[in-house]
Amino acid sequence: MALALFIGVIVGSIMVHEAGHFFTARWFGMKAERFFFGFGPTLWSVHRGETEYGVKAIPAGGFVKIAGMNRYEDLDPGDEPRAFFSRPAWQRAIVLVAGSFTHFVLAAVLLFVAMAFFELPRLVEGGPVRSNEVGEVVDDSPAAEAGLRPGDRVVAIDGIAIDTFETMREAVAARPGEQVELTFERVGSTRTVPVTLDAREIDGTQVGFIGVASDQIAFEERSLGEAFTGLWVGEYSLQTQTARSIAGIAQIFRPESLATWLQQADSDTPRTADGPVSLVGAGQAASALARVGAFSSVILLLAQLQIVIGTLNLLPLPPFDGGHLAVLSVESAVNAVRRRQGTDSDWQVDPRALMPLTLAVLLLFGLFALTAIYVDIVNPISELIQ
Repeated sequence: MALALFIGVIVGSIMVHEAGHFFTARWFGMKAERFFFGFGPTLWSVHRGETEYGVKAIPAGGFVKIAGMNRYEDLDPGDEPRAFFSRPAWQRAIVLVAGSFTHFVLAAVLLFVAMAFFELPRLVEGGPVRSNEVGEVVDDSPAAEAGLRPGDRVVAIDGIAIDTFETMREAVAARPGEQVELTFERVGSTRTVPVTLDAREIDGTQVGFIGVASDQIAFEERSLGEAFTGLWVGEYSLQTQTARSIAGIAQIFRPESLATWLQQADSDTPRTADGPVSLVGAGQAASALARVGAFSSVILLLAQLQIVIGTLNLLPLPPFDGGHLAVLSVESAVNAVRRRQGTDSDWQVDPRALMPLTLAVLLLFGLFALTAIYVDIVNPISELIQ
């Protein structure tokens, strides 16, 4: 089910991306000639109005053909007023951005679903917070003498509410050698016992010590309203997740990170979690997460993947949407200067001049993608999920 959901979201996001281009182009009166899923030979197509819709043999993406995307293509004279290049720059910019924008919309929907319908780990600065559930009790410690056991949940110390291991540690550290009233839950019942804390010296400072440890992650539930607010504020907000994804992309392309990752092409080298992952690896991760019951993590993975796809599409490199947007920005700036000088303001970048850069980008990202797939096959990322 998780793998089917993963594939369905990826295929759906491709079509929604292209629909973003298609409907904004139609909205501005441009002529959208073709709307296809896939590349290569056509398997099926149908004409509806002026647009041909269809499916091609290679399911590796999709495309929308808008008349006049290339100024040098042949157009019927009647289509020139509806050509892409004839529309104002701001309209063309919206059409170009619309595809990537849909990925962030999908990410927001997935984040809302995760927050509204699943318990999620509580995060602080991107890291999970440990639970107030006792995982281990040190022998002959104050906690052991008070009768605490693994599985107990500490809820208060001297009336101070405890909801995470960090808040418990802070409350204990502030009371070295003191007797405190410790309240905990065990199998549905609540108990309060006196505990005399030990005192230990750390970095020249006396701190309290109780003798418990926790390896459990704290989870939290949200109402629908809290989930909607969480889209804009907090650790799971769209802007926070986007910032972390961009930082992660930048980290991946550092030379030392790439060197470490390429070493993992050898199946005898342990896989690490800080390298790039292909769609094959992301599918492996989704299946592995589902097997251990972490369905919320599958939803979060899909949301983060949408953010990454949307971000990469905005890179100012051809043939990405961001590359077309960069060309449009250059053309608009040059034409603005030419207008001030009283000269012709219809200057355009020759797409043929960009062809070498386009081919280089395609080659580079193609090799990168194939290498990522190879690493994910010989050294699956799913091995890290327990």
